Amino acid sequence: MPRTPTGGPPPARRRSARRTAALLAGALSAALLSPVAGASPATAAADPSAVRVNQIGYLTGADKIATVVTGASAPLAWELRATADNALVASGTTRVHGWDRASGDQVHQADFSAVTRAGEYRLTVASAGTSVPFTVGSAPLYPRLGQEGMQYFYFHRMGTPVEAQYLQNGAHAHAALHPGDSSVPCWNNWCGGARLDVAGSWADAGDFGIYPVNHAVSAWTLLNLFERDPAAYGDGSLAVPERGNGRPDIVDEVAYGSRFMAGMLPPTGLASHKVHNHAWSAFPVRDVGAENAMARSAMPPSTNATYAVARTTAQLSRVLRPHDPARADELWRSARTAWQRAEAQPDVDYATANDAEGGGDYPDTKNSDDRYAAAVELFLTAGARGDTAAAAYRQAVTSSPHYGEVGQFDWQEVAATGTLSLLAVASDLPAADLARMRGALTTFADSVVAGLAAEGYPALIPGGSPYPWGSNSFIANRMLLLGTAHQATGDLRYLRAAHRGMDYLMGTNAMRLSYVTGYGEYAESDLHDRLAWGRFPGTPYPRGWLSGGPNNQDINDPATPKGRPAAKSYAGPGTAPEAWCSKENTVNWNAPLVWVATYLDRTAPLLGARGAPGAR
Repeated sequence: MPRTPTGGPPPARRRSARRTAALLAGALSAALLSPVAGASPATAAADPSAVRVNQIGYLTGADKIATVVTGASAPLAWELRATADNALVASGTTRVHGWDRASGDQVHQADFSAVTRAGEYRLTVASAGTSVPFTVGSAPLYPRLGQEGMQYFYFHRMGTPVEAQYLQNGAHAHAALHPGDSSVPCWNNWCGGARLDVAGSWADAGDFGIYPVNHAVSAWTLLNLFERDPAAYGDGSLAVPERGNGRPDIVDEVAYGSRFMAGMLPPTGLASHKVHNHAWSAFPVRDVGAENAMARSAMPPSTNATYAVARTTAQLSRVLRPHDPARADELWRSARTAWQRAEAQPDVDYATANDAEGGGDYPDTKNSDDRYAAAVELFLTAGARGDTAAAAYRQAVTSSPHYGEVGQFDWQEVAATGTLSLLAVASDLPAADLARMRGALTTFADSVVAGLAAEGYPALIPGGSPYPWGSNSFIANRMLLLGTAHQATGDLRYLRAAHRGMDYLMGTNAMRLSYVTGYGEYAESDLHDRLAWGRFPGTPYPRGWLSGGPNNQDINDPATPKGRPAAKSYAGPGTAPEAWCSKENTVNWNAPLVWVATYLDRTAPLLGARGAPGAR
């Protein structure tokens, strides 16, 4: 695509093709990626050591496995020494893994899981080098990451001033973005002259578009965290303007960011697929007034967007009802309306060629999974309300070809979110059906655990598969599934595997950096975000934002390298404005980061004590 006159390239946002979920689930993972001769990885504040570890640390009862890049054919000696006095704590020899399919690296692994003594250490491997310092201990490893990850959503609120007192750095405060969203025209007048009230939203990603299909999975992830752990982010726990209002802060944040969803419905017919500018915004945005002056419209409708409105408003109605019955009733009416309209036009796919340039497409030609996910939320909410419509929604759930399905999910493949809601919220479904769903969950979790043994880095993605746009979010979503499997069974294998996924995000990866801003000695600090990037010289990125990660499946920017192994298809430092395919940040990537960081810390006592079950 052509660059915009402002110099801000358009993030096309065609992130994951329909076949991605099948690839990651293993259906097509037999094809191997060949290493590229002579290809050197791009770096971004990269760790110079060949000894890759979680740059934050490890719980005492967790698996502690470093990846060592070396072509040595025989095992190498390793030593773990205390950083304070260089005292030797443990030693051993590496296991030769050999060629890592995803990265093309030749690697060994150093397993020091037997170490349970708390302290700060460095790992040295003979002839390879010494790692960054890291901790081993019983305390939660990421005690602020959940809160900091949630601040991402306040940072990206639109329609209201973003105030310094709620931000990590007050320099990022700004006037309201797109307050005119309370009255948005329809592109080419597709809704017959009506104007939509879509005020109250989160900027979806590197641009200022709002997209029901992507918002729905993001809101679901945060609300699923709340429904599984209502005490996680109670009133007063987050830096949001609504704190102290008697409602859980996580619900307040999702309620604000989701206000626009009901407004995507015109007076009749399907919901708008998306709202965005007619041209790409500046990069970075230095003048909020100029951004707000840009022409902006609601693009034509789709069935999937309408089901997205139905499922988000139904779920939000359910969690808000104890706190705000009147608002819950309004949302419930919107959910039922959206469902009825989608049922009346069940196969209207978004026409990606019939819109303005300034936003992503989010194409999706399969509607059955969206219908199932929406039916689940309507069924559960109707049941909680004692609504007589519950039986009809129940039939839509149980007759769906996706009933009980569990597997890789993202914004485009959402069946698993419906099943996970059924496992989180009480209903009158048969116990045998729920048991079958838990079996599907553990079967998928078992496949993820087993897959770790085949990989040189703990990426949780099969090494023979492409890395999709937002690969780090696919890893985070797999960690969410592992956490849910652990919660359902108590099996610590799943919890340890989830921690290994976090090891990958925090530095045990082929790009030699932590993909979470502010976490680790070598952490990403250069993400594709129009509000945070370069707007204020010397102002660092907020902590707790997840980078999209390597992407070799769909590259249409000038900075993300092509022809590299999957795990190294990631843009280098200082390239964020032109690296939307690998360095973008989004609501549906930070939402699972919040989920997993919260779950890992709240379950830390299970792996954090000396002699924890399974500790070696």
